[in-house]
Amino acid sequence: MMQSEVNKLPQENTVSEACWSRIGVQGDRSCPRLAQAVHCRNCPVFSAAGQQLFKREAPPEYLEDWTQRIAESDAITAIEEQSVLMFRIGAEWLALDTRRVVEVVELRPIHRVPQRTDRLLLGLANIRGELHLCVSLRELLGIEGTLEDPQNKCLATPISKERLLVVEQEQNRWVFPVDEVEGVCRIKAQASENLPHTVEKSSRFYSQAIFSHQNKKVGMLAETRIFQALEKTIR
Repeated sequence: MMQSEVNKLPQENTVSEACWSRIGVQGDRSCPRLAQAVHCRNCPVFSAAGQQLFKREAPPEYLEDWTQRIAESDAITAIEEQSVLMFRIGAEWLALDTRRVVEVVELRPIHRVPQRTDRLLLGLANIRGELHLCVSLRELLGIEGTLEDPQNKCLATPISKERLLVVEQEQNRWVFPVDEVEGVCRIKAQASENLPHTVEKSSRFYSQAIFSHQNKKVGMLAETRIFQALEKTIR
């Protein structure tokens, strides 16, 4: 009975001619299947009709139109926009691709590594029960000014803006202390500018561009160079 009813469905599958519109919940409710199915959407005839809709071939112009739209949307997103995390070290605003950021956590004690701890390698940070190397981006980038010694600092107070960034590159995780985290923002490729010659050589080497965001000049970090330098210097 079910197959015969499905076969009787009109080729165009118009709701007005379908059984659920005549004898189902949208009709006079005389369908003998309603007593068991309660609603037409629970009936196999209704489900089979829905499958017929998906099996219909789409008009060629429809497929071509949506193929072009999706391709254009992906191209625009990939070329024109990038998601970054903005943060501050000293007076410098910096940004890192969000694909490299695992999480942002409150400041916590950094444990020294015997015979290894120095101005670049600050020590080990306990993040959710795992120890990760904590490194000073301030030292690597040559940013003037110093943070309070993280080994002697307790957990951040509610009003403290200092945070730890947990980042990852090729399954290697690092922790960077920063003075403030602005948050995630999306920037357009055409908004980026070349670095001015006044930027210090060390910062210039580890940065790839600069952009403006809410009256701030933000340096976009070249994470590949940063991680390569850390691997070479610390690992």
